[in-house]
Amino acid sequence: MTNQIKKKAKSKKKRNYYFTNVTQEKIVEYQNCTTKRKKDLLYSEHIHPAFTELVHNLVSVYKYKSANESILHLKSDCVAFLFETIHKWNPEKGTKAFSYFNVVAKNWLTINSRRLLKHARRSVCIDVPEDFTLDEKKSLAEIDIVMSHEEVMLRKEKYNTINEMFCFIKKLLKDDRDIRCIDAIIHVFNNIDSLDYLNKRAVFVYLREISGLNSSELSSSLSNIRKHYRKTVGPSKMFDWFWGIKMNDKEIDNISKKMDKNDAKENQIKNFADILDTIDSLEDKKKDVVEGNIWECTRR
Repeated sequence: MTNQIKKKAKSKKKRNYYFTNVTQEKIVEYQNCTTKRKKDLLYSEHIHPAFTELVHNLVSVYKYKSANESILHLKSDCVAFLFETIHKWNPEKGTKAFSYFNVVAKNWLTINSRRLLKHARRSVCIDVPEDFTLDEKKSLAEIDIVMSHEEVMLRKEKYNTINEMFCFIKKLLKDDRDIRCIDAIIHVFNNIDSLDYLNKRAVFVYLREISGLNSSELSSSLSNIRKHYRKTVGPSKMFDWFWGIKMNDKEIDNISKKMDKNDAKENQIKNFADILDTIDSLEDKKKDVVEGNIWECTRR
């Protein structure tokens, strides 16, 4: 029995911890170091192997996947992200380096693996056209069609017309918040190809971040810009890119003058309508007074 117990005791192996207190001390030394060569040595000899093993264990335990890419790419990107966040860990707060970087790496892997899987579900491999749906086949057929020279010129002209419309509406705006809002709209429109997300909520967030306005200020500015847009864009108006019509400078000046006159007429009509309403109310009051007097006389 004693020999068996000794054999079992000998068979137990010591665990090889990859992220120890020495690793934490080296991270603190890396943060306080000023020379680049010493920092590179500390990272390559002590910190990088610990980060690599940490990411490898997380991928093995939680079964993270990388869709179309190799899982090695996801691991290397995660290690690079941990390297960028070394300065964010503060040992004075009492948290250990392992627990901090473990949480950071786990959150990064969760977010990016979901993003890659979502992108893989939305994407289709062109090498397998048999798996396409009807909508995917239609969109692929539209991509394969090469636009003619006239279509390219019309698209460029429409793009320039929209930019001119933005500039014209900007001249009509007087409030600083409205001007900042339309500057943000112009910036988003000119950089639309570089946007990661293109939906209503994402565009609203882009405009809010670029303009520096809060949500309520941005909504009110957008409503003011929308009023000018309705006056200037449409059939028989200044800008009508739906029908390919673009007016010259004289026509634009005439229409802008008419717009000012129409605004003045609308104000006059509103004031005149208010006057008529007050006159009608006074006449109704007179009738009531007369009828009341007659009624009192008949009672007497």
